Amino acid sequence: MTNTSTAHASLEETGRSYAPHEAVIEASRCLMCDDPPCNAGCPAGVDVRRFIRKIRFGNHRGAVRLIREANIMVGICGRVCPQEMLCMEHCTRTNLDTPIDIAGLQRFAGDIELASLAPLPDAAKDRPERVAVIGGGPAGVGAAVELRKRGVGVTIFEKSDVVGGVLTRGIPPFRLDQAFAAEELNYVERLGADVELEQTASEPAELLKKGFSAVFIGIGLGRPYTIGLEGEDLPGVHVASDLLTDIARGDRPDLGSRVVVIGGGNVAMDAAMAALRLGAERVDVCCLESYEEMPAFRSEIEEVQSEGIVFHPGTRPVRIVAEGNKVVGYEGVAIRWKEPGLLVPSNAVDVPGTKFSLAADGIIEAIGTGVLDRFEGVETDERGVVRTDPETMATSLPGVFAGGDVVSGGATAVRAYAEGKKAAEGIVAFLDSRGTEGGGR
Repeated sequence: MTNTSTAHASLEETGRSYAPHEAVIEASRCLMCDDPPCNAGCPAGVDVRRFIRKIRFGNHRGAVRLIREANIMVGICGRVCPQEMLCMEHCTRTNLDTPIDIAGLQRFAGDIELASLAPLPDAAKDRPERVAVIGGGPAGVGAAVELRKRGVGVTIFEKSDVVGGVLTRGIPPFRLDQAFAAEELNYVERLGADVELEQTASEPAELLKKGFSAVFIGIGLGRPYTIGLEGEDLPGVHVASDLLTDIARGDRPDLGSRVVVIGGGNVAMDAAMAALRLGAERVDVCCLESYEEMPAFRSEIEEVQSEGIVFHPGTRPVRIVAEGNKVVGYEGVAIRWKEPGLLVPSNAVDVPGTKFSLAADGIIEAIGTGVLDRFEGVETDERGVVRTDPETMATSLPGVFAGGDVVSGGATAVRAYAEGKKAAEGIVAFLDSRGTEGGGR
């Protein structure tokens, strides 16, 4: 199948926001449940029913302020949050027809608000303590915002040249406009957090010695996995996370006319759609999992299918075919699981007689990421994932807390943000237990 749609010529953000009258009509479908199940489905604690009610009666700025009290990433989450698996999945309206488009209404609120910035959330009186936040991704931003609202001083150490983590380095612009994301994430500085970009923070223990009262680790996952196939070092072979970072920064690499993406997660889906928009005439997605087992959000899988991208589920890579220094093809083979439900390469068995070949100018590996950095005194599991107290997000090192993908091993941006908020609560409780003696920097 060849896709020649001119819609794929642009990497600009797709989708549209509601017009005000359309938002009111959609909000009017809400049943205003006494005990709204949608609220329970939001990791960040947004009062979904109340913000929809405000839109219903035309109080758009009030809706934004309400959402932002729980989550400053109003428009961002309206674009990238898998709300069909969270708040929308629980919507009572589903029993009648279709769930309320909570994501669309939140996107509308975020878009309309940035034209005239809503007031900042109310902050408590400033405290003398200062907290170091290592990593400016969703978890770090969530922690910093919540700490500032509680009056705690914050310094974010971000090794990149922009705050946002995966939001500004890993999500392609057709899903999230980078200028919009940067504008919305600027709220963390408007709230008074200091941001030090292109700075690799010291070890948490060293930061504590330098006068910080506590440390939050929110570095995410920075080590992309590769398969180990011969030919991975060829010019036409790309790691998806690096490729998406380049695209987010404005690069437009030539991937060739036929591209094979290896992987079945959300990053693989983004890479596949990016390849089309960069000019590929055909894109194939190959993954170990069956169609039903693929870890990508169902909405993303369906979007990829709608764009004419071809799936080869239940297969594993055999080799990258090269001629000289040039990628010319990909070989795979169908697999079955020795133990059903154990979705790891070591559990895969080749099905005899099912080897297949695909012509390819480019190969994109999107098989996951792991923890890049480890910190002295902070206990982790064998993968490097940080172990924390689930109630306070405290690590094994006193005064050091963590949240986001470095703790979960990889989840949604909104969950990372929520864990940053929870950690902030744990940090404030820790500071209160110590009193103000020795606080500050």
